[in-house]
Amino acid sequence: MTEALEPAGVRALPRRRRAVNMPSKLDRKPTNDRPSDDAKSAFLTKIREAAVRRFAESGYDGTSMRDIGSLVGVHAGSLYVHIKSKEDLLYQIVGEIAESGEAALLRVEASDVGAIDKLRMLARIHLRWSMANPDAAKVFEREWMRLNGAQLAEVQVKRQRWADAVERIIRAGVDDGTFRDMDVALAAVAFRSVLNSNYTCDGDPDVDGIKLADEFVDFLFNGWVASAHR
Repeated sequence: MTEALEPAGVRALPRRRRAVNMPSKLDRKPTNDRPSDDAKSAFLTKIREAAVRRFAESGYDGTSMRDIGSLVGVHAGSLYVHIKSKEDLLYQIVGEIAESGEAALLRVEASDVGAIDKLRMLARIHLRWSMANPDAAKVFEREWMRLNGAQLAEVQVKRQRWADAVERIIRAGVDDGTFRDMDVALAAVAFRSVLNSNYTCDGDPDVDGIKLADEFVDFLFNGWVASAHR
């Protein structure tokens, strides 16, 4: 049996290799290495809660990102994956509280009751929330002025809307004869000032928020003198 000879000067072609199918991106199975949106949201909430605690205890200026990071178990630099800055974190906290308060205020103003009952409703809402969230109440009242620029201006507008609504309610009470003729602006300041100082209760479980609100409103409107001596 003779071997087949290759023509002179012609190289043998290499054997064709079997094609190997490389896996594409579409073939790869999804991994769970990246946190879900729910996990990110939950961790951001954890950061905010830690910030509220530290801001309430040490003040905004006395709190560092390292302090907040230590409470949530991460390095300070890792916090910037979730927030822009410490000031932006304060803005988120204060802004969310202001929006929630404004929504409650709109519901109260729209209710079909008189001025006294509307102020009583506001006092109940505010006192129950602040007694349940004393740290957040402290931050909202003490630290919002640490904001700057557009963020400060936005929070000022929201706080002023609340103040204006209280004045409108009191003015309506004066106009319909429920309240005596008085300085409405000063009365509104008195109402807000006493409400905003209630966080000193610090969530005392023995204090009933509704009862405190009712006593507060009765005291503000009627004073200490018994009706027989007025």
